[in-house]
Amino acid sequence: NVLLGYPHSLTGSVIYGLRLGRKMGIPTINMVMPSQVVVPRHGVYATRAYTDEHTSYMAVTNVGVKPTVSEGNSVSVETHLINFSGDLYDKRVKIEFYKFIRPEQRFADLNELTERIKQDTKDAEEYLKSIE
Repeated sequence: NVLLGYPHSLTGSVIYGLRLGRKMGIPTINMVMPSQVVVPRHGVYATRAYTDEHTSYMAVTNVGVKPTVSEGNSVSVETHLINFSGDLYDKRVKIEFYKFIRPEQRFADLNELTERIKQDTKDAEEYLKSIE
């Protein structure tokens, strides 16, 4: 971001995922990036999600292969929009990346993953509020 002079961003259409986030109480939007798109290193980020030109939400984003819930190696971008409720399926969303929080990791079970996502969300929200 420092070298770019602005936040790195990815824009894509929201697709249907496994809906595990919703079941865990942390709904997410899912985007798959074409192979020619440069994605940040795998991990969790403090981000901002733009649902249109004028509306944005603080967010936390995972870039990677979701090792706790998937055996595959397909890279996805999964974002939890903080304080958002609604349906964004098939809509285009822009994700701006502000801060790397931690590397992607495999957790022992969904409960451990859920607790970590809650902490990641707090960390992202705290950071994003500090730069407003």
